[in-house]
Amino acid sequence: MDRALATQPAVEAGTVQAIVRDLGVRGRRPALVAFCAEGAAQRWTYADLAAEVDRLARGLAAAGIGPGDPVAIGAASRPEPIIAALATIRAGAVVVPIDEQFSDRALAHVVVDSGARLLFTTAAEAERIAGLAPADLRIALLDAPDTDERGWRRLFGSGDAPFPDVAPDDRVALFYTSGTTGTPKGVPLTHRNVAFEIAAIRTARVVRDDDRVLLPLPVHHVYPFVVGMLMPLALGLQLILPHALTGPEVAAAMREGRVTLVMGVPRLYAALLDGIAGRLKARGRLVAGLFGGLIDFSTWLRRRTGLRIGSLVARPVVKQIGPDLRLLVSGGAALKPEIGWRIEGLGLCLATGYGLTETAPILTMGPPCRARPGSAGIPLAGVSLRIDPEGLQTDEDTVHRLAHLPAAVTVGEVQAHGPNVFAGYHNLPEETAAAFTDDGWFRTGDLGYFDADGYLWLLGRASTMIVTAGGE
Repeated sequence: MDRALATQPAVEAGTVQAIVRDLGVRGRRPALVAFCAEGAAQRWTYADLAAEVDRLARGLAAAGIGPGDPVAIGAASRPEPIIAALATIRAGAVVVPIDEQFSDRALAHVVVDSGARLLFTTAAEAERIAGLAPADLRIALLDAPDTDERGWRRLFGSGDAPFPDVAPDDRVALFYTSGTTGTPKGVPLTHRNVAFEIAAIRTARVVRDDDRVLLPLPVHHVYPFVVGMLMPLALGLQLILPHALTGPEVAAAMREGRVTLVMGVPRLYAALLDGIAGRLKARGRLVAGLFGGLIDFSTWLRRRTGLRIGSLVARPVVKQIGPDLRLLVSGGAALKPEIGWRIEGLGLCLATGYGLTETAPILTMGPPCRARPGSAGIPLAGVSLRIDPEGLQTDEDTVHRLAHLPAAVTVGEVQAHGPNVFAGYHNLPEETAAAFTDDGWFRTGDLGYFDADGYLWLLGRASTMIVTAGGE
């Protein structure tokens, strides 16, 4: 067994309920900007957001929703489902994010297995869900007018009675795996798991106090839910939501929202680079050749020497995409090294993250402007990782790659321990037992090794699971 590697001790973290409770202390500071059709935008201050969350949370409490009760939410990344999720947490209940792309079979399993008593969704999905869900499941429509009895605002309540407090080890969310290789597994995360992640990211200084964060991802996955939604709001940042998760709408939100930081996945950044290449070609062969050559040189220089000249040579091009853009955060799947280096060559900072739903989600991070494209980064503060070479089994491609590593490198399964690691799967004791070692370390199922500087490098899966560039 290789030695365990860890960074400095993590900062103390409370509960996510406390984070939601304190949203209103930021008053008139901008919280949410949601772009609508034709460039219009809805805006919420932190005071507005906190008031809306409080009204819905009181309505949930009046309806009998309290600590430990599962509340399912199946909708796109818009203010309404975000408010519903925050209100659920405020009431002490458990958020169950649902992927709208689930098959009927998977969706029916999730609703029944989670025990959800209430489900927030849209009118377009309500009919399908109603035909699959138990008869006693209440459905609230997030896009219904106030006159509709099923409208979510019909749940709003009032009063000033205190909400029941939750403990750090109480559940805050129940995520389900995509189910592409079988029945979705429920992954419960506690307040401790998630609050620790938020505190650790704060310690890592990934964000600045004045950042405007673009969230172009659906929040049914743990990465956009925790890192893309909860973390910016917990730190008092401004969260920018595009009208739709399409290229033109994301680009418009980036420009008009004057976004400084993007929480994305590799597929988004590949599309971003394609868009920049397209803009250069549209200027003509001479301009495209000039700027393309300069960017190629900047990328080479950054990769070979560490020097950063991209902000000088590529600024006119990047400014058209995002005039204030400074940092791209990539998670959910592995980012191809050539894409990472190209981003750095453009003068932008890159931060990468690696983890799993079971780890809430981040285990390692490639620090902003110090990321090494191709590497998974260094352990997050307070997270311990180790490499277990016992019983190593790899496919032919991985064996070929191992042959090129230094002899001193220890390769094996990446195993994790820390406050962000979940305690076990929902209603699946056998799968839970298989997910942990005898001494309590979580088995990620990923193969990797550490280099001399403590950066983790992944070599593939120990199973046949494939993670797409979109994070699925």
